[in-house]
Amino acid sequence: MNFRQLELFIAITEKGSFSRGAEAVLLTQSTVSQHMAALENELGTELFDRLGRGVVLTAGGKKFLVHARRILAERDVLRQSMASFQGLENTLLKIGASNVPANYLIPPVLPALKQKHPGITLTMLTGDSREMIACLEKSEIELAVVGSYLSTKKIEFTPLVADSLTLIVGPNHRWAKRASLSLAELISEPCVVREEGSGSGQALRVALSHRGLNPEELTIGARLGSNEAVLQAVAEGFGCAFVSELSVNHNLGAGELCKVKVDGLTVDRQIWLANLKSRSQSPASKAFKEVLTKFYY
Repeated sequence: MNFRQLELFIAITEKGSFSRGAEAVLLTQSTVSQHMAALENELGTELFDRLGRGVVLTAGGKKFLVHARRILAERDVLRQSMASFQGLENTLLKIGASNVPANYLIPPVLPALKQKHPGITLTMLTGDSREMIACLEKSEIELAVVGSYLSTKKIEFTPLVADSLTLIVGPNHRWAKRASLSLAELISEPCVVREEGSGSGQALRVALSHRGLNPEELTIGARLGSNEAVLQAVAEGFGCAFVSELSVNHNLGAGELCKVKVDGLTVDRQIWLANLKSRSQSPASKAFKEVLTKFYY
């Protein structure tokens, strides 16, 4: 077994067929087939079910995929560590971030990162908190900055920065001039919320439950996939929304949105820096973590 076979196996898995996997790694299909046959022979189990023109992983293949990704990830960490030891600076760091951190926390840090570590090139995946934690568990990224703490023994969560959710409405909404409103009024108004799995949605549900209110009692006007879409919908006059304080200051200052207090309700949450406990941190990962934490402490 060798690294090349693991790379070919992952390429076939991600592309869904031997032919497309072969194209992705610039080899002939026959060569790729020979490598996979040798790998399956060594393991004593079939990794793929051949279905017409495509393939799907067998149960054994799914198990092998988890370990193959981890092995290649550790190989990359080793290469990066040795490159750092030799004084090389051309380093790629792959991280993930949920919507609010991706748009409002990571970009301001980039100048400081570039100044201190000019050789680090950052690649960032974006999705909801659950998706980013899943990417961590599969070793597809080294770090994640997320708005939710998920109960898992595999991930270490470090507090990064505190955040609050605030209720917003459009400038022409009937609540725009209100200083505050009651929970009963809130329930009757269409509320724009994020997709399932977002940290802001989880924080809102917890806060409402602490006030003895079933989150299901909210009138959901729409579920949108990004914080920016939520802001735009509310600015256009559609209902109300709870959004991150980090994301809305500019809109409030420009008069595009209005902030309204809900009597007796505060929605506080923590933004977390997450990493896989079983994975060694690369020099680039450690450097980015240091710059990020100093920037926000």
